[in-house]
Amino acid sequence: MKPMKLVALAIVFTGTTCVSLAQDQEKKTPEQRAEKHTEMLSKKLDLSADQKTKVAEINQHTAKEVETIKNNSALSKEDKKAQLKQLREAKQQELRNVLNSDQQQKFDKIKEKREYRHDKRHHDKK
Repeated sequence: MKPMKLVALAIVFTGTTCVSLAQDQEKKTPEQRAEKHTEMLSKKLDLSADQKTKVAEINQHTAKEVETIKNNSALSKEDKKAQLKQLREAKQQELRNVLNSDQQQKFDKIKEKREYRHDKRHHDKK
């Protein structure tokens, strides 16, 4: 009987943890997401203080625009997707303009890795 209780307790704990993590993810503001992305890029690309400031501004602006697009109920799902793609491409170009050539190469590798994981994740769902 004890093993059954332990299994049930483990299932409840796992489910509660997953729900908690999902709620934490949803609660992030655009500013928090932008800050997290800036920190990640700063670490991986070894940004100077000036670059970090510029990257933070780009990320803040983009995060607010993403939120605006996502909350625009007048847009269809396809229109939102197209606008988000265009915004993402513009952001990447702005970021590349701030980076030196070595950082641009690292940035491209990060982007490729992210796209690979994204494609793999969405391919596995089908």
